[in-house]
Amino acid sequence: MRLLKLANWLSEGDLDKYKKKAEQAQQAEAKLQTAKSELENLRNDLEKSQKETAQAKALLQINQGFQLELGETQLKLQKTDAEANRYKKTLFEQQKQLNLLQSQFKQAQQALARSQNWIQQIKTPIKIVDIKKTLPKHNFDTLWGFGIITPKVESMATAGSIMVKGWVLGKQSPAKILRVIYQTENLLETPVKYPRPIVVQQYPDIPKAKESGFEFSVAVAGLSSAELNLEAVLEDQSVVPLCAIVLESQPPQSE
Repeated sequence: MRLLKLANWLSEGDLDKYKKKAEQAQQAEAKLQTAKSELENLRNDLEKSQKETAQAKALLQINQGFQLELGETQLKLQKTDAEANRYKKTLFEQQKQLNLLQSQFKQAQQALARSQNWIQQIKTPIKIVDIKKTLPKHNFDTLWGFGIITPKVESMATAGSIMVKGWVLGKQSPAKILRVIYQTENLLETPVKYPRPIVVQQYPDIPKAKESGFEFSVAVAGLSSAELNLEAVLEDQSVVPLCAIVLESQPPQSE
């Protein structure tokens, strides 16, 4: 009985404390277990995070490698573009040079063709078919006379031109200019000033007879047939038709 009472006296109040402490211990252990579990989860999360970080680093390195390679590729591409532009510029300049050379070659061919044609025309003989007087009757009193010394009828011009020599002696007004007309074009004008002794012999009393001559050379290459009309222009500006030199091309002589 005493032992029971002593036990009750000793345990009075302490048992509750022990129970509370036991509960607190259990709670602390539960918290510890929870903390351990959370710590384990954190460890797992950390490992996962570390793996993801490692993967991210690996991807970053790969991306950096790609970026570096991309940068090198871009540099190569820029160099290639610059080289292509240089080639294009060179090609453009060469094309311009080629076009210029082609144009020059074409002009040379045309010039050669013209030269060959001109040479052929030069080689084509021109015959003096006739020298027709065209002096009108109402102009007979304006001149003492005129004459063509060369060329002669039936003569041939073989150098692409003819030399014309003659004389004209004005009566009322001296002859000043000899004019050559082809169709409606004024080919040339030459002064009447050359000495003609034969005219002085015929007209010794006419002062202007000493310088009544004219002479000129005219190109006739390329003419198949033509008439060169000669007319005198007197000092009083009157115009007197003289004659027409009739020309006709002949077949080239075979060599």
